[in-house]
Amino acid sequence: MLKFMKHQQKITPERIQKQKELFDFNQCCHHGFPAKPSALAWDPQLRLLAIGTKAGEVRVYGQPGVEMYGQREDSEAAITHLTFLKGQCRLVSLFEDNSLHLWQLNQQDDTGGSLELVHANSTCLEGKLKKISVVVADSKCEHLMVGTEGGNIYLLNLATFAMSDNIIYQDVVMQNVPEDYKVNPGPVEAIAEHPTEPDKILIGYQRGLIVLWDKKNLCADQTYVCTQQLESVCWHPDASQFTTSHNDGSYMVWSSTESSEPVDGPQTVYGPFPCKPITKILRPAAKEGDLIIFGGGMPRASYGDRNTVTAMQGEFHVTFNLTSRVIDFVVVDDDESGQAGCLVILAEEEVVFIDLMTEEWPSFAAPYLASLHSSAITCLFLVSGIMLDLYEKIKEAGAKQQVGLSTRPWPINGGILANSDPPKQRDLLLTGHEDGTVQFWDASGVSLTHLYKLSTAKLFVSEDLAADGAAAEDDDWPPFRKAGLFDPYSDDPRLGIKKMEMCAYTGTLVVAGTAGQVLILNLNMEEKELVPECVDVNLVAETDNFVWKSHSKLDMQTEAVKFEPGMQPTAVVQFFPPASCTSLTLNSEWGLVACGTAHGFALFDIIQKKNLLAKSTLSPLDLANTADEGPMSRRKSLKKSLRESFRRLRRGRSQRKTGKPGATSPTGGHPQSAGGGGAAADDDGLKPVERAIEARSQTSDYIGSMVRCLHLTKCFIANTQLMSATLWAGTNSGAIFVFTIAIPPSEKRAEIPLSVQIGKEIHLKHGAPVISICVLDGANRPFPEPMAVKKEAAPAPNPSMPHRVLICSEEQFKVFTLPQLKPFCKFKLTAHEGSRVRKIGYADYVSTADESYREAGFMIMSNLGDFSLYSLPDCRRQMQVAYIKREDINGINSVVFSNRGEALYMMSPCELQRVSLSARHITRPCGTIPIVKPMPVEEKIEEPAKEKPTSEGPAGEDGAVSAAPETPGEPAATNEKEVESGPAKEEKPAGEAVGGTVNKKVEEVKENGDSSVLSGDITIDSIRDHMDDLKLTEKSVDLVSGSSTASSTVMTTSSSATKQESSSSVTIVKSTTITSVSSSSQESSSIQVVETAASAVNHSAVNGTETKKRAPLAKAESFFSKEPRVVKEE
Repeated sequence: MLKFMKHQQKITPERIQKQKELFDFNQCCHHGFPAKPSALAWDPQLRLLAIGTKAGEVRVYGQPGVEMYGQREDSEAAITHLTFLKGQCRLVSLFEDNSLHLWQLNQQDDTGGSLELVHANSTCLEGKLKKISVVVADSKCEHLMVGTEGGNIYLLNLATFAMSDNIIYQDVVMQNVPEDYKVNPGPVEAIAEHPTEPDKILIGYQRGLIVLWDKKNLCADQTYVCTQQLESVCWHPDASQFTTSHNDGSYMVWSSTESSEPVDGPQTVYGPFPCKPITKILRPAAKEGDLIIFGGGMPRASYGDRNTVTAMQGEFHVTFNLTSRVIDFVVVDDDESGQAGCLVILAEEEVVFIDLMTEEWPSFAAPYLASLHSSAITCLFLVSGIMLDLYEKIKEAGAKQQVGLSTRPWPINGGILANSDPPKQRDLLLTGHEDGTVQFWDASGVSLTHLYKLSTAKLFVSEDLAADGAAAEDDDWPPFRKAGLFDPYSDDPRLGIKKMEMCAYTGTLVVAGTAGQVLILNLNMEEKELVPECVDVNLVAETDNFVWKSHSKLDMQTEAVKFEPGMQPTAVVQFFPPASCTSLTLNSEWGLVACGTAHGFALFDIIQKKNLLAKSTLSPLDLANTADEGPMSRRKSLKKSLRESFRRLRRGRSQRKTGKPGATSPTGGHPQSAGGGGAAADDDGLKPVERAIEARSQTSDYIGSMVRCLHLTKCFIANTQLMSATLWAGTNSGAIFVFTIAIPPSEKRAEIPLSVQIGKEIHLKHGAPVISICVLDGANRPFPEPMAVKKEAAPAPNPSMPHRVLICSEEQFKVFTLPQLKPFCKFKLTAHEGSRVRKIGYADYVSTADESYREAGFMIMSNLGDFSLYSLPDCRRQMQVAYIKREDINGINSVVFSNRGEALYMMSPCELQRVSLSARHITRPCGTIPIVKPMPVEEKIEEPAKEKPTSEGPAGEDGAVSAAPETPGEPAATNEKEVESGPAKEEKPAGEAVGGTVNKKVEEVKENGDSSVLSGDITIDSIRDHMDDLKLTEKSVDLVSGSSTASSTVMTTSSSATKQESSSSVTIVKSTTITSVSSSSQESSSIQVVETAASAVNHSAVNGTETKKRAPLAKAESFFSKEPRVVKEE
């Protein structure tokens, strides 16, 4: 009982405060390319680029380091369209559920706080004919023009984010169409505002009808008729002409003043045979000649499967060919000249940036949005605190590889960085790929920038490597040019990288592959030709009857291979059997590399280039399984699987019969692990409840000989007087082998051979896989990395006794004293909680209150997706956060930790997520976005006196309304049709939230009953068609005090207050201002209450939209009369 009570010590308040200063979990930033992109937008005034995804996420990018992320919390519907409200740092997204959502910037302060994209408001159109097909914001950012499949165009008031009563009906637009074309033109396919006259818009319908509509005079200036189905419309820079693209692969040029015939076309660029549709066309301003950019239009028969974007300027013609489907593209104008500067092409698997200001149109080297999965990622390795001179050499070698790329400044340069100083510590992220390449990335900041690429395939011979020249067989027409780096096809799966190790102080790199190949490389800034030499290592030489049944090894090149400046191989080790590498460690100070596979492990001398140790870990049972005369027969395999199934079924029944109730996890939230049994054997009541762990050898796919952990370090293993160089190896079956290494003095290191002998052998009682071994010095801190002390990057280990060793298995952590190996303490993870350790890392945690105070600890990632943090040496848990979904096995297995308490993992095959467990070191986007255009505020309209309504509201008199003060967090009651906008936000200083007003919908009732200004007068036919759908709608306002406000009250609140504690209000027709005093802030806000007459008002449904009933139309009356029609009241 005393032993149990020792582990239940109470935490003091001082320790709780220390934990807050040291440890804190934060989601930092994203690296790479967002998964499943679906929309693209560009703000030319703020120079920001936005990408929307099918998961409902919005990513906004400015200059490197300026990023914002937002996600809709209530749903994961796909974003189908994005549009910026230019100059306001607000954007509107259209989701596949036909809802429109407003996003806006929220920054902590004006001096460069963290940037955040928050969801501000939303609205939705309901009805079959109201499926939104196109969304365009006007140049004043006052309204959003929403085209629907029913053919009508609705106007969304961006100040209130409510649908306006002003509707451009298809029936009215069709009045000036010739009689021959008075058929249903189909959905609205495109809307384009006139570049110089904002009151005019081009409306393109799907079946080929295009109308130049005058919003001010409510008439159609020109009507254009195309014979082909319309795909897109764009204006020319001078606004005298516009271009349309069609579904037959052609485009036409039209005059804005003459509509009888097209000025040019139809032009089918890749004709005359049938072509695919031109989905989008742009005519941006260019410095020389007309520039035409369009997507698609390829010949169906020959190149119908190509993903292309074509750019033409005079005689220069390029067809950019991408390896994944093109989603959208935009043209980024040059910030100095205003001409087309960069073509941004968003594809499913990457984004490509083309320089349109440089001859030959080269690509930009993007500082972010990198396609990490250009070849599938097979492993990750994070190099923390690399020496600055090594970093500069790698960067220099990578710059020599970037031949043919643009040298112009990066065009997407919006936002201002809060801190432009270089980072205090440089971190490198190494990604190993399926095609045998290793990519080097600068992971020091928010932007993950590509530095260098290493290819290991050139060292080997493969039958599939000669197929690279197939792309050269294409004809000269169309003039294809490969754009982007995404190439998902691997030449040979044996080239895949499985493990990597790199020394941050010497630059030595070790890369291990799938077919047992291990490459040792060093940094060399001179070009070199060499014939690769290979050292063969047989792990099963002393084992009889072993038969290898899998893939063969890769054959080495026999001729000299040319290596550019950068990483160059010094030795190649080939293991037999050629199995995949499972563990790897490097000690650059001693010049030793240890590598493990499923059959054993070996120790290799880099300096003398010879093998020192080859140890097989195969047990007699493993040999029996591999000693059959050939592959297991189908019949034998079926019998074995059936036998195992019946045994498992019988074992499960027996456990259910004998199991005792109540043997569950103390946490109650975690399910039992795969090997979890029933209750513990003894039921003392005082001991914590533990799971009985089944023997692992019973599983059919269990490989007990696999080496999971290798560690080269100095420690006291023989006695307490002298530290020895040792190699620690841990296996899947819980066995740990300790070998001592006799290393000669450095001056004779290359001459005297090293000797290795077994020191100790440990077998864990629970037999769980050993995944990490770490030796702790006298101060209970992990030993520094090799060469760190010599380079003065870390203090020397504390020599005082006792030293300890931490052995981490999948199920528990246990600390032993050295050299006696007596148990010091342990923490059981699986027995108590049912989770297993998947990844582990060691870090120093610096206090936020005192920079000189730090604690050492280790972080783990469990199979349930939990991040946990433990102290050393007592293995006490300091923090636990459930973060990654337990179903995301790839994400859990990809976690890598830094030495400062940060972690990276693959949240998708193409994107990394960075999180921090340290309260001090948090890498997140910080800066400011200078707003060019303020948010529009609806002007106050003075109304003439109206008749007093027949039915009065609760106040008793028109205009005399009283209301109870609104408490924070209790939003005003809204109409049932409104979209909930959540609790009222706290008051923030000016400049904190752009367009901080989160306004509810407001329905306006005009006195004369006219609810459509832009639509002009509707026709008699349209009224007659919809007279059957008349509805009576009675609207009233009920105001009550306190929290029990009526749900039918329509209010508009403004939550963006200035620093002088005054709030700006959006004033609407017939508004009454109510001053509400908050109990906490005592600040005033304005509430507008829209009152409507309680008398019955007839409504008629026109094209699925409710509008006020109008007076009958006189025959002689003009449809587009400029003077408003006067309706006599009965």
